[in-house]
Amino acid sequence: MYEMRVGTAATGSGLVWHVVGRDRSSALCGQRLREEGEETDLHCLPCMSRFQELMREPGAA
Repeated sequence: MYEMRVGTAATGSGLVWHVVGRDRSSALCGQRLREEGEETDLHCLPCMSRFQELMREPGAA
């Protein structure tokens, strides 16, 4: 199971939801993650694209 956390957008402006990498130190797109407590309704497109790729891999679920 993957966790999602708020972080800075890949564009550098605004906050978006990122998918946390298995190492838990960064998002799937490579962005560093912020402390919990911040909110947004936007999602990181690079993270979501990578997450789709991971879910298509055999045995991903």
